[in-house]
Amino acid sequence: MAAMLPPPPSIEWQPTEMTWRVHRTTGLHILPWSGLRTFGSILRFDHHPAPRNEHPDYGIWYGAASPRSALADAFQSARVIDRHRGDPYVTGLRFTRPLRLLDVSGIGGASWATRVGGNDALDSAPHSLAQHWARNIHLAHDTIDGIVYRGRVAGGTAVAVFERASDAFPARPELSLPLAHPALSDAIDTAAYQLGYTIT
Repeated sequence: MAAMLPPPPSIEWQPTEMTWRVHRTTGLHILPWSGLRTFGSILRFDHHPAPRNEHPDYGIWYGAASPRSALADAFQSARVIDRHRGDPYVTGLRFTRPLRLLDVSGIGGASWATRVGGNDALDSAPHSLAQHWARNIHLAHDTIDGIVYRGRVAGGTAVAVFERASDAFPARPELSLPLAHPALSDAIDTAAYQLGYTIT
């Protein structure tokens, strides 16, 4: 399949764009805010080869275009924003160069997934199917830095960044605060209300 994929419609994720991530800072399997996970595959667009294991040459990093979308994805399993377990932080950063991201959800108006025999529902397809597509995208298009898609829970724009974009992470984020920080209380309350999540 990989050799037959047509040239992809890409979105350039500009350094002016803030990208957000909610991440734990204590507990097992902790990565720094800019760390790419090399163990997989686990999540939707993980492109790690089988079997699930440590794959040092394959890294993935997930982010979102808004803090609300980042919160929605991070706490989707229980629909509870837990501000304390794992000492979670919300981190916002700007990449240091444009990222070329393959649009699998029609966000930019094109319909690449349909042209190659799929559809624009990859953002809600079973993980095994989305991972299969991610592996082939990574193999077929070596100039693609990752994937842009719609978050399954909140519907906001999200990104899955491959290891080939590791040079684009800044030395420091624009903002990084614990979710328990008082300055975030109002924003978290609003996000929880909009998402229908509870807060602890």
